[in-house]
Amino acid sequence: MRPLVFAALIALAFVPLEHVFQARPSTRRTFAADAGFATFGAILTQVGLAFGAGIVLRELELFAPDRSPFGHAHPGVGLAASLVLFEFGGYVYHRLAHRVPWLWRFHEVHHSSESLDFLAGFRQHPVEIVLMTLAQNAPLVLLGIPIGVHATLLVLLKVNTIFVHSNLDVRIGALRYVLATPRFHHRHHARDGASRNFASMLPLFDHLFGTASDEAADRFGLCEPMPTSFAGLLARPFRRRSDPAFEMPTPRTWLRRVHVRGRITPNRPSRVPRSPMRSAARGRPRRRRSGDRRRTSPRP
Repeated sequence: MRPLVFAALIALAFVPLEHVFQARPSTRRTFAADAGFATFGAILTQVGLAFGAGIVLRELELFAPDRSPFGHAHPGVGLAASLVLFEFGGYVYHRLAHRVPWLWRFHEVHHSSESLDFLAGFRQHPVEIVLMTLAQNAPLVLLGIPIGVHATLLVLLKVNTIFVHSNLDVRIGALRYVLATPRFHHRHHARDGASRNFASMLPLFDHLFGTASDEAADRFGLCEPMPTSFAGLLARPFRRRSDPAFEMPTPRTWLRRVHVRGRITPNRPSRVPRSPMRSAARGRPRRRRSGDRRRTSPRP
């Protein structure tokens, strides 16, 4: 019930804001898919967080110290430090989602929207939200950060995600180097050019690692065709691809990727390739050794 209430409150707030402070004319053709992610997708996400991320984080809590390193600091200092760690975990995962093919299968659902507004912020695959939540919260759990800080950061992230996808003309001057704005994140969704601006809330990490861009973006979405329905986008990551690099890892593929020396390699056969000398010798007749039985041709 809470995801539906949250979606309704966000709509009540952002619909009039985008009407008054619109950054560009809306090109949205349909609302059904993103409305599905805002309602049914949010419910699926809650289930995944409870039975997926929640269980993993609970196990990681066993390795956490009894007292947080920020226990003696001012609550504001602890919250600010937690926000930096939380954002860094999300930045690292976001970079990986654009590099690791099977993670991109889930992330491309988010990038498939050709019109950016507050509703596009809901278009995230439930599996990706679970993985992102693990990446963002695992460092905090291992440091013993209180659960109340986790809840505060998660609410802040949800509202910020809607904000940076919204069709709002927000100009904050030099503060744009500290706080993410819709213009900043819209550049990340640009159809043309290399991917930039991976941070969710703090552009600090993009400037630090050289992935920041102050350019404006006008065209969004992906070059390849994508499903337009909620069900089609939800099933998209699990469909077989022609490129084996995009196949999601399974126990069988992981065993196949283990090299004979014990190193993880791409999805190739586990046998060692023949050397050039050995391959050249394949065409020569094999020498008969002493003790070998003479082969006779079968009788006609």
